[in-house]
Amino acid sequence: MASSAFSEITEEFLVCQICLQDFKQPKVLPCLHTFCQPCLERLLARVGKLSCPTCRQDVPLPQNGVQGLKSNFLVGKLHDILQKQPKGKGETSEPREEEGVPCTACDRGNPAEFYCMECTDYLCQMCNDTHRGLKLTRSHIAVTIQDLQSGRLAAELWARETATCEDHNELNKFYCDTCHRVICLHCVVTAHKDHQYVEIEKAAERERAKFKDKLPTLQTTAGLREKWIDELQSVKDNWPLQVQRTEEQLEKQAESIMEAVQKVKNDKIRQLRAMNAAREKQMDAAMEAAKIDLASARSCIQFTDNVLEYGSPADVMSVAGELTARMEQTADKKITERAELTKGFMNLTFDPPSVALKQEVSKLLGGIKQTAVSLPITLSPVRTNVAIGTYSGTPKLLKTVREEGREFDFPTSLAFTAGGDIAMTDHASKRLKCFDKDGSFKKKVDLWFQPECVAALINDDLLVTGDGHRIHVLDKQGRESRVIQVTGAVEKDTITRGIAIDASGRIIVTIGHQVFVLSPSGDVILKFGDKGQGQQQLSSYLHVTVNSSNQIIISDWENHNLKMFDPTGHHLFTRGSRGSGPGQLKYPCCAITDSEDNIIVADYGNNRVSLFSRNGRFIRHVLTQEEHGLNHPQGLTLTHDGHLAVCNLTSVNIFEMSQKSK
Repeated sequence: MASSAFSEITEEFLVCQICLQDFKQPKVLPCLHTFCQPCLERLLARVGKLSCPTCRQDVPLPQNGVQGLKSNFLVGKLHDILQKQPKGKGETSEPREEEGVPCTACDRGNPAEFYCMECTDYLCQMCNDTHRGLKLTRSHIAVTIQDLQSGRLAAELWARETATCEDHNELNKFYCDTCHRVICLHCVVTAHKDHQYVEIEKAAERERAKFKDKLPTLQTTAGLREKWIDELQSVKDNWPLQVQRTEEQLEKQAESIMEAVQKVKNDKIRQLRAMNAAREKQMDAAMEAAKIDLASARSCIQFTDNVLEYGSPADVMSVAGELTARMEQTADKKITERAELTKGFMNLTFDPPSVALKQEVSKLLGGIKQTAVSLPITLSPVRTNVAIGTYSGTPKLLKTVREEGREFDFPTSLAFTAGGDIAMTDHASKRLKCFDKDGSFKKKVDLWFQPECVAALINDDLLVTGDGHRIHVLDKQGRESRVIQVTGAVEKDTITRGIAIDASGRIIVTIGHQVFVLSPSGDVILKFGDKGQGQQQLSSYLHVTVNSSNQIIISDWENHNLKMFDPTGHHLFTRGSRGSGPGQLKYPCCAITDSEDNIIVADYGNNRVSLFSRNGRFIRHVLTQEEHGLNHPQGLTLTHDGHLAVCNLTSVNIFEMSQKSK
């Protein structure tokens, strides 16, 4: 096992990440990253202060600078031990003569044939004989070079390898609890004689116990950090899609505004042209009347001139009466009448709005809104740890759950909590009811609305839908802790229905034909879905679940199918059609996923529960009316120990799945 462990040590662990060479005087920083002392000194001289090149953490230096940092003897030790390990596959583990190690105990240059595990010296045959003959070293263990390079002694080498004291070049065999450093025997009787010290093996055993106690927590923390990075990456990957979608929405809104402006402009022009036609008709009539009056006036003038110039007294007097009347009528009455015609004439001008046009257009175009992205890992949903797809045979009915022997009033949804209970929405009675995984009734919570669906968080909080566009959050005692108001729904008279929580803590809820993705605080991050039967279209009666990849699965009641969308709402596939054959659905009411992301569907109209793979491939019918007595199943949940609970019309049936197939 030790040899295998050494084989997993990578060259990167033994190489300085500044100079990319084997460590020279390796120094370990407080953050536990190791670098060569010369590399750190050059870095300090260039920058003026020292921070870790890997994690950027500031490094407080002792009085003697980089030299005073702790040396990482482990790196050199691992390097030396790896040099003694056997070669890789295809290479012989026997040392070749040209690769022999010279004896380090003499100056004769003889190849070493032995290695002393006490002195850590390579010995030729002559030095080994001397070594064994001396009283001081005769008890030392010397092994052959072949055994050393075979790897069989790796564990023993690891146990015996100990760093030497920097001050006295002796093996460090003690640990000073006062100074918190390893020391040799010479240190014990000199500088540390009045200190508290213990044998290094006992100190190491003590610290190893502490390490083992803390390691699980650290591993959990590392796992959370990895998950956090995955979530950050998901947010990063989703950002360009959001930018693209927002830009498309801006373009669409701008086009709508321009279309509206064009329509208003055309209406105004039609109005102007109608006004123009009426005015032209009025002007033509006035002009024609004026011309007639002018001709009449000129005729009267001509006649009067002729009478005055050529008429005899008798001629004048014969027309005097008519001519006088005509002249008066032409001079006074006609002018007055024609003047009335001009009262309706007006000048025409354009009156632009007095508002700031750019600002008004900006308001019409809409704003770009950013909402905080919350990624609290503690809000992840309760995930099952069983895979129903790996079970075979016929499920066994364990119990039919009722409340004190009475039937439920139309149970619609189930959720398995982190505490091991099953929560159920009892629609007609306006209650939330809870029982344990074996079916023993525990409590009921009165509500003031008819609940539709319930989902459970890892802290045992429950999210309940069915009250307008609201989601009610209840704590484990059934008390309401907050209400999430979902905004932006197109169908105003519909209610929140399907609900699920993905691994990022996002809340997915359906309202009518729309799917809303909310942050844990309730802000709308994303919404998608149009009404219809196309790929991105849905009916107005939806349930929702998610898988481990945060993909969103919709069971569409009226379209008789399943649809899967990626975390950003883009359609991935549609499965199912109306019917009773394999893979067909009739009013699918609920879908859940197991630990392998298989999809389990409550097929309400066909009185059965069906199983699909994560890619939507039909696998089998898990429960049927004929074999298991299902009566219009609605809600489903899967417990950690593999029990499948199903809502019937008036009860909840709990089934035990058969043993895993080999």
